[in-house]
Amino acid sequence: MLIIDKIIAIWQSITFGTKFVLIMSTICCILDLLTNDQLFNVFVDIPNKTIYKFELWRLLIPQFFHGDIYNITISLLGFLFCAIEVEKSYGTIPFFCDIFFKNLIIQIIYVMLCFSLSYLTLEILDTQSFGFWNITFIYMMNKALNHYDEPQKFLCFPFSLQSKYYPPTFFLIMNIIEFPRLDLIAAAFFAFIEYQLFDGFMMKLSKGFVTKIEYSFPFKYFQSRQDFITCDQVNHSFDLDDVKLNQYHLEIGNISTVESKDQDQQKI
Repeated sequence: MLIIDKIIAIWQSITFGTKFVLIMSTICCILDLLTNDQLFNVFVDIPNKTIYKFELWRLLIPQFFHGDIYNITISLLGFLFCAIEVEKSYGTIPFFCDIFFKNLIIQIIYVMLCFSLSYLTLEILDTQSFGFWNITFIYMMNKALNHYDEPQKFLCFPFSLQSKYYPPTFFLIMNIIEFPRLDLIAAAFFAFIEYQLFDGFMMKLSKGFVTKIEYSFPFKYFQSRQDFITCDQVNHSFDLDDVKLNQYHLEIGNISTVESKDQDQQKI
């Protein structure tokens, strides 16, 4: 009973969006095993088929397919430790938008990278991109860029690394498991862009837009759950313009304060 209680407690601590990823990935894995990897071969991003056979659907959901039990276990463990923190920080709706939009952009960059490198060797076009490694790697990169000296637990292992060492260690391990993982290079490129232009998270949607989605189908049936993080439960601003406006007001306030002090000193 103690083991069952611990499992229930762990499951209850996982946020709604992350649970969705775990459940969908597990379902896709079971269906893939039942069809002898046919679904994996259809949905995984393989640049040769994506470009030359125009199988563009491969850009959409390859992250839910992992190939085997070993890959799905390691991939989802890594994702789990990063995703819960992101979802709690920004909310469930922005998290959903983020995992699908990020994947699409990564796959496009990955295909372009493979196409460029195909002039060196055509074998590069037959490499594969799948699983949640890419998005996990971006979350790691963002944490490393923002808090590079902060220690964090390495996946499910009983030791910690400074954030700045986490991405290269993860990249090395992933390439040992399956070489080459060029999609991680695409993810690293996107992470730098997101950090420079969007302060580490692109899907900072307006509060009104997020609220509207929360009360729309199908999320209106789930937004009252305790594990569903609504926009009212997060501290981050939902709009980049709001952030810039607040900074502008702060700067104007500082300038006004300095000017008033100068005027007071001149009167004295």
